[in-house]
Amino acid sequence: MRTGTIDRDGIDVYYYDVGPRDAGLTVVYAHGFNIASDEFKLQVAEISGVRQVLVDVRGHGKTGFVASERLTVDAAADDIAAVLRHLRISDPIITVGHSLGGPISLSLMRRHNFNWVGSVQISSTVDPFTARGIPRLLGGGFGHGLEWFVDKLPHAAEGIRRLVTDMIAPILARWFYFRPVPWDLIKFHARMIKATPLATYRGYFDDLKTHSERGAAGILSTIPGYILVGDRDNVTPVSQSAELAAIWAGAYFQVLPDSGHMPPLDDPAAVTAAIERVIALVRGSGPGGSAGFGGRC
Repeated sequence: MRTGTIDRDGIDVYYYDVGPRDAGLTVVYAHGFNIASDEFKLQVAEISGVRQVLVDVRGHGKTGFVASERLTVDAAADDIAAVLRHLRISDPIITVGHSLGGPISLSLMRRHNFNWVGSVQISSTVDPFTARGIPRLLGGGFGHGLEWFVDKLPHAAEGIRRLVTDMIAPILARWFYFRPVPWDLIKFHARMIKATPLATYRGYFDDLKTHSERGAAGILSTIPGYILVGDRDNVTPVSQSAELAAIWAGAYFQVLPDSGHMPPLDDPAAVTAAIERVIALVRGSGPGGSAGFGGRC
């Protein structure tokens, strides 16, 4: 594994570069909100024969703290594009986006001119993130109150965040996982959340209320892909993935039984299989050849 940082207007964006540089096909991952690229560790370990690039987008992971006014979906997508240019990647590229990484990867494909050939969207959305599910709270009084608290009393707010995240693992076990998952994985998820600065939550809130990726329909119409969502997802419910499927005829839509909002951890084999299926498809050895596979499961 090769790692490094690039300077994006004073932000040191951290990336991982895995696999052969001459593979001829690259998979680029966009992680979810308040976690980091490490969430895909089970997929990266299983997938071979391609180059894999992962970026801790601004405000997350080893990229770390970024002032809240600089945190948007498009800016996060620009971080990934800058890493791809830094690595001089001209190969065909498959994007993989989970949760917030879904809109980030869609923004990346919509706004940057690389050789996009496929995508896997996990617990994703093309509508504002707060349109459905638990994130609707961000658009109401709770979200406005939190914004005021963070802006007016930042030190107190950060202290409360540390206190709450010290106890986050049992909360995750209760609200995010609906099938048996090793406790070590839940604690791993909790550590990623604990490492996320409060400014990251405050910074992305406004954009999450309004950002739409329906404009990505144009690029999606040209590529095959896979849409995965847990049937117990209460953050980005099945209805949001269904809206994505409605504008992406070349995608296979699969609802995962007894899975919540974290398929990369609670159903890692399904996520790995989806990525491998798209890899096979774009290399011409998958079902349906290069024509894509529309379908439902």
